[in-house]
Amino acid sequence: MRSVFSTNFISFINLNPKNLKMKLKSFLLIVLTSICFLISCKKDSTTGIQFNFTNNLAYGTADSNGDYTITGHITSSVRLDSVTLIKQGQSSPFLTDVATAKNKTDYTFSYLVTGITANTTILIDVFDQNGGKIESTFLINK
Repeated sequence: MRSVFSTNFISFINLNPKNLKMKLKSFLLIVLTSICFLISCKKDSTTGIQFNFTNNLAYGTADSNGDYTITGHITSSVRLDSVTLIKQGQSSPFLTDVATAKNKTDYTFSYLVTGITANTTILIDVFDQNGGKIESTFLINK
């Protein structure tokens, strides 16, 4: 007399060609599905940098001398590398902060912008040490 387990096991491993072909196809389908699932799970490439201007205002008015100080706070899950400020329309930064921002994950900044003679948009790029980047703009009115 056979037990229920041995009967089910023998029927499971039944090696006739028709059953073997179907079991092989089922096994391959499970393996391919698993591989596709594992490949599709990739690391999120978004940056962990958060950037806020003081009072959450992305604009301000220059004083009579054409000066304005942009202030705010940067937090990052990865240590910062640098902060650059570029006047819109120019190709090179007028300020690159690699000293005070470097290696910080929590940074309160204050950058003086001078020579404002007309409404000017400042592009601010923050880089972390893993190559992450966040961009922001600040409008200085004259």
